[in-house]
Amino acid sequence: MIITATNKEYWQAKKEIIAKVIIFTAIGLMVADTIYKNISGITYANQDQCVLYSFLPKWAFFIYENVVELFLIVLLGIFGGVLIEQHLKKVKRFFPKNQALAFIYASLLPICSCGVIPVVESMKSRVNLKTLVTFIIAAPLLNPYIIFMSITILGVKYAIYRILASFILATVTGILVEFSAKIFKLEFAGVYENCNTSCGAANNSPFQKTLAYFKKLLPYVLIAGGLTLLFEYIHPQKYLETLSFNKEPISTIVMMVVGIPIYVCNGADVLFLKPLLQFTDLSISAAMAFSLTSSAICISSIVMLIKFFGKKLTFFVILSIIAVISLIGIGMSFVW
Repeated sequence: MIITATNKEYWQAKKEIIAKVIIFTAIGLMVADTIYKNISGITYANQDQCVLYSFLPKWAFFIYENVVELFLIVLLGIFGGVLIEQHLKKVKRFFPKNQALAFIYASLLPICSCGVIPVVESMKSRVNLKTLVTFIIAAPLLNPYIIFMSITILGVKYAIYRILASFILATVTGILVEFSAKIFKLEFAGVYENCNTSCGAANNSPFQKTLAYFKKLLPYVLIAGGLTLLFEYIHPQKYLETLSFNKEPISTIVMMVVGIPIYVCNGADVLFLKPLLQFTDLSISAAMAFSLTSSAICISSIVMLIKFFGKKLTFFVILSIIAVISLIGIGMSFVW
């Protein structure tokens, strides 16, 4: 079958219509659900008073509450992030002059630990090392829809702590790496190569880009929704009481070690943590350690850092990240 330019345009237009229908439907459902719950005072504690609870079978209601709503939250969060990303593309390329500006700028760009390297390649000769490191670390940790998902899925406190922890990690690591580079006289020794895997999407349509991002997160959404749905039925609290996830600093160290080999992108760690924080006594410091390591220092990040910085400088980046995350975890265990 020969696909002509006309056929491509037809299928592209059809995909655009489907994407718009999906996203506008999600917006409508989310707005209606939010208004109804706020007016009626429906929360997780009194969800049996919801009108859907009376009309739907119990299993169908729980699927809607724990899976469908999670789909809507993630989808609309990504859509908001994509709109911000496209707006930023219209602005002339910005080169941050200090770590604070680098952190803010990186936090507005929906890119992963792999996709950040092409962005900072053009900055290498224009900003100092600590500012560059701050940007590289902050970019995969925060973006508009990660913050949106953090607030809606894990709560405002988690979102605030994530922003603060990300800022501390990105800036302090930048300072430590630049200091180490001066002491040991380290220079860039890597050779830049394009990333083989990308968390982005090539299409310029915000609707199709949203679905492309969502498709990559779909397995994590299903896992998180499925676990939460399972916990709703089996009520595992009485079984989990015999297991303690709150032994500090051991749990923080364990979650940090677990997070390093796991590659997560665009807030997938938030979805992993949802059932654990809801149904176990996993501490917020241990949860944050997982979020930080799995996003900022995962195996994929290490490979890309070696290509960009070289092995010696990458070693100090990794060492600094681990040290700072450990201190953040210990500090949070006294605060939360």
